[in-house]
Amino acid sequence: MNTFHLDPHSDSRESLITAALACFAKYGYDATSIRLIASMAGKNSSLISYYFGGKEGLYREVFKHLLTRFTSGPVDSWTPGPEETAAGPEGGRSRLRLLIRRILIEVEAHFHALDPLKDAAARLFLSEIHAPKDEVKDLLRERIEPSVRELRACIRAIRPDLSNSDTDFWGITIQGSCIGHALRSEINRLIWTCSEPRPPLEEMTDRLTDFVYHGLIHV
Repeated sequence: MNTFHLDPHSDSRESLITAALACFAKYGYDATSIRLIASMAGKNSSLISYYFGGKEGLYREVFKHLLTRFTSGPVDSWTPGPEETAAGPEGGRSRLRLLIRRILIEVEAHFHALDPLKDAAARLFLSEIHAPKDEVKDLLRERIEPSVRELRACIRAIRPDLSNSDTDFWGITIQGSCIGHALRSEINRLIWTCSEPRPPLEEMTDRLTDFVYHGLIHV
């Protein structure tokens, strides 16, 4: 596991956020106390109330920090060009491939980052995807909604006859496939004993796109 060291002369607010990220990821929200965070940061615990209004406010700021520091946001800022918005199944397939590739790029960027807190950030992010807390639900929704809208558009271009519930099912399936293959490679190799290391980006993109596209066409 990667380790990190806090600069005793760093900004108090930044130090508390960094220490809280490590603590929340390791011990969980309920088992992490204000005193523990302050001790790890080397700061007075009263500063947590001063800067964040309490533990709940600090957790929200930690998650904002996580989304800014550990994700590059290519999916959120991307608008497909005319060649990706062509009508029909093939146009939808091309658009879907670009979206899947961009999701994988974002995950790959995290894996190759040298940030010592990247493992803690991944654990905390995955725990929120599994069981989001009220304090950060709006942040998760804001982060994920752009890719969800694009996924729906891709699926409808390929299969305009699908109901809304079926479209959502396929969107969730695509998201889960991308995260499962890219973000959980270590556990995949542990459980699936013949699993190879993550294939190159383009190969993984093609595999996932083909799997989803053919599934949609023949469903």
